[in-house]
Amino acid sequence: MRTTWNSFANSRLLFGPGSLDLLGQVVGQFQAKRVMIFSDPILESLGVLKRAAKLITGKTYIFSDGEAEPSTNMVRKCIALHQDFKPDVVVAIGGGSNMDLAKMTCAAVSSGKEPESLFGFDQIPGPIGPLICIPTTAGTGSESSASAVVLNSCDGKKAAALSSRLRPEVAIIDPELALTCPPKLTAESGIDALTHAIEAYLAVEFYRLKEFESGPRPYEGNHPLGDLYAEKAIRLVGEHLIEATKNSQNIEARAGMALAAYLGGLAFSNCGVTLAHALEYPIGSRYECSHGIGNGIVLPGVMRYMRPVRESRIAKIGGFLGVTDSADEAINEVSRLREECGLPNCLSAVGAKREDLPSLAATAFSLKRLMELSPAEVSESDLLDILKESF
Repeated sequence: MRTTWNSFANSRLLFGPGSLDLLGQVVGQFQAKRVMIFSDPILESLGVLKRAAKLITGKTYIFSDGEAEPSTNMVRKCIALHQDFKPDVVVAIGGGSNMDLAKMTCAAVSSGKEPESLFGFDQIPGPIGPLICIPTTAGTGSESSASAVVLNSCDGKKAAALSSRLRPEVAIIDPELALTCPPKLTAESGIDALTHAIEAYLAVEFYRLKEFESGPRPYEGNHPLGDLYAEKAIRLVGEHLIEATKNSQNIEARAGMALAAYLGGLAFSNCGVTLAHALEYPIGSRYECSHGIGNGIVLPGVMRYMRPVRESRIAKIGGFLGVTDSADEAINEVSRLREECGLPNCLSAVGAKREDLPSLAATAFSLKRLMELSPAEVSESDLLDILKESF
């Protein structure tokens, strides 16, 4: 039986309203003379990038062409820009797509490898250089996670690179930057953060997974420190998601969701995600719905499927969310949060057809690294049943 587990986190977290103003100080501690900023046109139009650049002493290069679904071809474009400018520090500002684009670019430049060769676990041979991530949404947890997801331009499918070397050196989380985040994106991001935390809390126990002779696993399975991250993240989502969605200027709610996303990122990137994410990947790809929407649709069904082996933990989630310690109440509350945020509650709402379900289940079942993290042994027909329930 496995007796040990690992846990990893950023070297530094700087958190709180106004923390962006300390960006220059943080960059200065790296003695950086050249800084490359990764972001997108929306944040450029809001003046966030100009503000960030003014805080930095030295030369800055702003890449503001980030997309919602960056591809390996875009990574290659950024590699050329990085190699031409030669930054001492990279700063990523925005949602998960901007942060993941920066991660993949830094990893490709530092390793000299093609972006596609970085996919999978532990394919990054060395440090990627100082990376500072500054999220403006509260959901992906990319500011604390060890993963980067982009489209593989070779086949048009999303793919993930997994390595602790992808964790940003520093995360600066300023909840004020989320005040302009629209309600729909706030809701989608928030349900994503909730899914990260719940899946980490329900994942298979660390001692039921085999050790890797070569080093740490991509995901450790559920362990005590992961429980702390996940529980706090779930509580914060229960307290603040609806308010953040309905009252965008509530800084307390924005701060609560920002911390939930960070802790959810730590929880899932250490313990793992499992069936909800496995099902979401083909759903998001086929119907072009957001990651948060896809996760939110299948999460209640996944919780019901896991109930026979996770009854007590699911009941505790009810308490974390502010309802009774009951598995039924927990699942109902997850559904209520999703619906009160205005997100779809079924697959048909995003364009799915019943005849699509078997192929979705087959694709999800092929993701063995996520299947092994399920606390209950799962078959392809089990996944199909969850999809039918979610239809």
